[in-house]
Amino acid sequence: MAVEIDISHFKRFLRIQDERQKAMAEVSSLLGIDIRMSDEEKIRYAEEQFTKYLENEVYKGVEAWMKSTF
Repeated sequence: MAVEIDISHFKRFLRIQDERQKAMAEVSSLLGIDIRMSDEEKIRYAEEQFTKYLENEVYKGVEAWMKSTF
């Protein structure tokens, strides 16, 4: 059993964090205080989402393999 890693999913999660960063910048300008994320935080959140995605994909793969084996 092999798990294929598609980096496009990480790029999608990173784009989501970019949009989140833009929204937070807009709110920051309205409030007059800086509540934006750092670039490191943005990448960390994208990595966390990607890790959850991969864990779910592995779980589904193992589950399908177990069902086919038994």
